[in-house]
Amino acid sequence: MELNQILRKKRQEYHLTQEQLAEKLYVSSKTVSNWETGKTFLDINSLIRLSKLYHISLDNLLVEGSDIVRDIDKKTRLMTLKRYMWLPSILNLILILIVSQQKFLGRLSTISTVLILISIALNSGILIYFNQEVKQEEQTTEVSIRPNKQVQGFLLFAVLFVGSMIVAYLMKK
Repeated sequence: MELNQILRKKRQEYHLTQEQLAEKLYVSSKTVSNWETGKTFLDINSLIRLSKLYHISLDNLLVEGSDIVRDIDKKTRLMTLKRYMWLPSILNLILILIVSQQKFLGRLSTISTVLILISIALNSGILIYFNQEVKQEEQTTEVSIRPNKQVQGFLLFAVLFVGSMIVAYLMKK
């Protein structure tokens, strides 16, 4: 039995209206309605209050309503992917600053410059991969936490900057 069906059944067993249950759980009646229709999932605080109110262990609620476990797993995966997307971005910024500030930091050898540019390209590839993973994960869930415009803007900046650095480097020769 799905969690939304369990919620509706238990509410009816206790002869509660959605409004009465909402008051007891400190949420709106619309929220209770969304839970019971399966549009949204309970947050952990509401889940705990509900288990106490209905005298059901959290274990039983989570096992019987395994859709909430899947939802928690998906949200966790999305948050992890989001966290990993920023590391290559920060590294790219540092590498771009190193290449662009050769005038102040001292001239890099040709091999060093090429290796840094390759690193920037590889990091951009990693960003594209994580961006696609997040997009794919979002298509299977209703959660949207992807900083899509920021990533696309950074990728565009990185590609244009690297291109201009390569052109400038080739023109110096």
